[in-house]
Amino acid sequence: MSLNSNNSNNSTTEDRRSSQPKSTTIIKYEKSSCLFCNEWFDAQTFTEHLIHCGQVLEECPNNCHVFIPRIRMRSHLKECPRNKQQQQQQAHQPRLSVSMERLDQHADHRVQVLEQDITTIRSVLNEEIRQRLHLITDVGNIRKHNQVVEDWTRDTDEAINELRRQLEEEGAQRVFATEQNQVDTQYCCNITQSLKDQVELKLDDMQQHINQLSADVSYHQNQLNDNIIKLEELVFENERLNRDKFAQIEQFLQEINEDVKTKLGNSSEFATSKQATLDYEVKNVKSMVCESDERIEKLQVIVQDLDKSLHQTMQSIADIENQLAMQQRIASVQNIRGHLIWRIKDYSKKLEEAKQYDTILHSAMFSNKAFGYALRLDIYLNGKGTWKGRNLIACLNVLSGEYDPLLNWPCRLQAEIIIRDQSSIPLEAQDYVKTIYVRKKSDDYIQSNQYFHIPHKVITSRNYLRNDSLFVEVRVLK
Repeated sequence: MSLNSNNSNNSTTEDRRSSQPKSTTIIKYEKSSCLFCNEWFDAQTFTEHLIHCGQVLEECPNNCHVFIPRIRMRSHLKECPRNKQQQQQQAHQPRLSVSMERLDQHADHRVQVLEQDITTIRSVLNEEIRQRLHLITDVGNIRKHNQVVEDWTRDTDEAINELRRQLEEEGAQRVFATEQNQVDTQYCCNITQSLKDQVELKLDDMQQHINQLSADVSYHQNQLNDNIIKLEELVFENERLNRDKFAQIEQFLQEINEDVKTKLGNSSEFATSKQATLDYEVKNVKSMVCESDERIEKLQVIVQDLDKSLHQTMQSIADIENQLAMQQRIASVQNIRGHLIWRIKDYSKKLEEAKQYDTILHSAMFSNKAFGYALRLDIYLNGKGTWKGRNLIACLNVLSGEYDPLLNWPCRLQAEIIIRDQSSIPLEAQDYVKTIYVRKKSDDYIQSNQYFHIPHKVITSRNYLRNDSLFVEVRVLK
């Protein structure tokens, strides 16, 4: 709106935004208020109103030094002390009074007309005031809206700047992370390649060692078979010779008996000498039989020792093959969580082998953490030492690993060995738990194993042994 105003107090009003000085709102009002009666008028009628406004202060014409509004000037003149003096002085002038009365009547009529105009003007002014209040309310709402918009714009700009800064930081971090990942990936590739080369070399060495062991085992097996055949032939030959000697002795004894019977009456001295010779020969035969029995027993002990050694060698080869297969699996996937579940199949058969050959069962290799200690669980199914025949003996070994130079020594670990209850109802299962402490002085120091025992009657109770299989779980606690 562009309007003119004659009043200085109601002149142009400007709203300037503090946050954005570029946007300026100028509001001009079409109406102005009178300084004396506070009524609102158009710019065209404002000047005329000031001429006839009844609230304009005028000095008393009687020089009583009082300023009275025009509308009250008549009543003041009636009460003015100066006016009373003049009336007394001018009482002799009747003509002047008549003219004054006429003037008063004309003034009263003029006052009534002015009062009607004032009433009309007041109604118009009230309407204008209402419009002005509406305008002021709208302007306030616009100001509030503009303030909200400015605050929102300022907050949005700050948020956008913060987001841009965060995006720049995130971009820099991602670039750094990408570069670091590339470096780490290259490092991992190099380590993987070196490990692969080392594993291949070790696999080749182990394969050559296995081939050499297989050749040695085959050679020893052949020698053992030859020795067994020779021993059997020797035993058969000794038995045949013994049978022949026994037959000869029996025949000789029969001949002697016949000679004794025929020559019994000849002389008693001859019979005595013959009997002594016979007793001597019988003793010689008995000593030969005893020597043959002792040699046979020694040969049987040798055969049993060779059989046990052969079985242990075969088990060592099987363990090496298992370790080789495990190394191949470790090369691709490593158990680095310190958790192992080992299923021992054919428990009865392996227990009989342990009773006969003192075999040891070795678990798969695992680690307590990534790049940690190399661990393995060893089990004597038939026990060891004073615990032999009645208990299962086991120990957790710390083996030589690839990352031993990087680890803390001495090694101190705590683990739980759990015999799993294979109950068909999981809520009724009660596992058998043993806690063991593992200590090793250094990576090149021989470990003094700490063994723990589990009685055979415990293993055969509940559902620890089911389908001839035993589940052993290892959890490394720290």
